This record gives sequence, C-alpha cells and structure tokens, in this order.
Amino acid sequence: MKLVLFDSRDRFAGLEDALGAFSGVTLSRARDPDGLGKALAQAEILITTNRLYTPEHAAIIRTHGKSLRWIQFSTSGIDKAVASGLPSGTIVTNAAGLRAFAVAEHAIALMLSLVRQVRATEKARRDEFWSRDVISPSMENLSGKHLMIVGLGAIGQEIARKAKAFDMQVTGISRASGPIANIDRIRPRSELQAASAEADILLLSVNHDESTEKILSRDVIQAMKPTAYVVNIARGQLVDEPALAEALKANKIAGAGLDVTVTEPLSAGHPFWAMPNVLLTPHVAGAGSTDDGAAFLKIFLGNLGRWVAKEPLKYVVIERTP
Repeated sequence: MKLVLFDSRDRFAGLEDALGAFSGVTLSRARDPDGLGKALAQAEILITTNRLYTPEHAAIIRTHGKSLRWIQFSTSGIDKAVASGLPSGTIVTNAAGLRAFAVAEHAIALMLSLVRQVRATEKARRDEFWSRDVISPSMENLSGKHLMIVGLGAIGQEIARKAKAFDMQVTGISRASGPIANIDRIRPRSELQAASAEADILLLSVNHDESTEKILSRDVIQAMKPTAYVVNIARGQLVDEPALAEALKANKIAGAGLDVTVTEPLSAGHPFWAMPNVLLTPHVAGAGSTDDGAAFLKIFLGNLGRWVAKEPLKYVVIERTP
C-alpha cells in the first residue's frame, strides 16, 4: 500500500518510523508539483493540506492520482480543496480541532485588542504621545461582555472555554441542541439576527458552505448595537463585506477583528486597510510554535489502523467524492 505525503515544509519527521508498524505500507514524500505527479503513481493514500490544494495541484492529483482512495488533510478546513476539485471516488478526512487551541488564543487576542484600544495606543506610541487621559475613557473589559459565537465546533467550544476565564457571558448560535460546556445558551441559526442585537461581540467560527455564505448579512449587522464588535477567525465568505465596511465607516458598530477576508491577500485600497476601528491579521489564527506534528500523526495513524482493518474512519468530511 503506497502513501504519499505532499508537504512543502518537511513536517511529520516521525512518520517513516511510525509506519514500521504497518506491514507493506510505503511512503513517498513530495515537495513540489513535479514530485507530486511522480509520487502519485499507484498511491492509495494522500496526506496534504488545504493550503497546498491549489487548482494547479488539484489538476495534478486528479490526473496522476487514479489509484487514490483516501485523502487525509492535516488541516481542519478543506474548502480550498473542494473548490479546486477532488479526485472522484475518494474518502476525505481532516484533522478537525487540531489547532483549535491556537485559533481560540488568536480570537481572544483580537477581542482583547479591540476592547483595550490597542490600535489607538499603538498610534499614540508612534506619535510619541502619552495618551492615558485620552484613551482610558474609551477602554473596556471582556469581563461581563456578552460573546455570541456562531458555530460550536471544536474551535467555537475552545473559544467559549477561554472566554469563561474572562467572565464573559457566552451564547452559541448552532444547529446543536446542547447542552455544551461553557455555553450559557444555544440559539438556532434562524434567530441570529434577533440574537445579534444582544451581542457585545459577535464571533464567527462556523464552517463555510452554501448554508453559511454571508451568514453575517447586512440585516444581521444592522441589528447589532453601535457598541458591538465583530470578530472573524473562520472564513471571509461568511461576511457581507461591503455591508460590514459601511457599518464600520459610519460607526454603526464599534469595530472588527478580522483574521480572514473574502479575497486573500486583501487587495490594495480595500477599505479595511485604512479603517482605525479594524484590526487585521493575515489568516494566521492557527499559527504558532507549539508542535502539532505528534498530534496529527496520532490522528492519521489511528485512521490508518482502521483503514488496514477495513473499519470506518474517523474525522470523515466526505464519505466518497462523486
């Protein structure tokens, strides 16, 4: 059984040794398009990332991966791969929740930076202006704030757990019926607009698909309080960006912390670049120095054992591609 690892960063160094426990399983590493095409010959399993699954690479995988039956992503998201085109007949699994702790930390950092006026204090630092008397009246705390989390998967739940350490009230917008730890109340998606009127911070951590396209709609944004904030650490496509930009420019809401945008990189001249009430980070919420190689290998090797034993896989996101 042939396994291909397509990764440009030479991660998962322990994979070769770990595969020694599986008789007859061989590994080929590929780091570039040419190597990927060659490695895929007769390969049954592919490990890769959503980031690398570009249209160019997708075409190579479809052309040369005729024997593929299972694709394991080392990322949680697979939206880029789905849009680029997966080969037919494959089971697709992901690594849901693997970096939930990191994304949750970033969400907390954005929330803190918004309420503690970090952009304003940084501007004052650059201007060499001791701004205590000017800025302190507008500073707020997370304590007591009403956080509304749209999407209660692994990331949403981890954000809620951390938010409780800041004494926040947490409402979840989800298809789940609950109860869920650290969530004070769960409301259905159909109540998002009404619920948004109660939120101090509305945070998006839901997967992007047809049902969540622009879930943060113009109507939802207009229902929010002028003192409320938006935080998005999921996907830019969840947001009606023109409506959000208009609300921010008119101070209809207090601000936004965005790790993702509809188009990435964000285009030059986009209104978000210049807005003083917007914090932007370049889709890095899942980054960090904590090594997740061992954690991912545990997920994959557990699934590989099930694959060899012809048992159902875990972390399945697509049962079989058409």
